[in-house]
Amino acid sequence: MSGRPRKKATKKRKPSESVPCAVLWGLPSDGEKGASVRAILHDMGVVARTVTPEHLGDTAGACARLAGFRPAPMPYTGPSPECEEFVLLCGLSDAQVDEYLEKSREAGCVVPHKALLTKINRTWPLNLLMKAVVEEHERLN
Repeated sequence: MSGRPRKKATKKRKPSESVPCAVLWGLPSDGEKGASVRAILHDMGVVARTVTPEHLGDTAGACARLAGFRPAPMPYTGPSPECEEFVLLCGLSDAQVDEYLEKSREAGCVVPHKALLTKINRTWPLNLLMKAVVEEHERLN
């Protein structure tokens, strides 16, 4: 074959479409578990975004940096979340979610509290979403 080499096909994103990401709480990058979670996400092409305490009042959509969502006007000063670690998976396909769960089990870095970003919960303040996940875990156990 002659001519120019073919370019790899890539999925085009609309400007309003967000990049798949994971919002992380309580998983510092310098800790073993945090580093492992970030390595898995990086290998999958998923951006890791760390939330600091002053951003717990931001909506889940703002934490994921979705178009049209802005951080809260004032820093969060409420109580600390009841969970020490939390992962919010945003914009991942079902296959990617399954891959993340499998790889985190294999690496021994399972985060007990996690959620998927949905059309409903993206408007919730992150601290309330985390609280709802904790309460759901308590009801199930």
